[in-house]
Amino acid sequence: MPDTLSHQIQEACDDLYCSPLDPVAQANARDLLRQSTPALDERNLTRRIRIACDELHDDPNDLDARHALLALIDPTSSAANRLGVTART
Repeated sequence: MPDTLSHQIQEACDDLYCSPLDPVAQANARDLLRQSTPALDERNLTRRIRIACDELHDDPNDLDARHALLALIDPTSSAANRLGVTART
């Protein structure tokens, strides 16, 4: 039997999957993940930045890659909010 948090995350993902542009579904998923996801440690953040740089280097016109890198290096950006990147502590 899954724990309560896992069940809540699954429900939030189901809602968001069915209505990806619904601001309520986005807010519910974002708030739940922000509350339950620890901030990235430095090693993990470094790894994710390098991967994002590689992807953007391979295709500078890839908007998803641009948003991913921007979210990692500027946690205050709207891209970070959309991608659920937690700020460094």
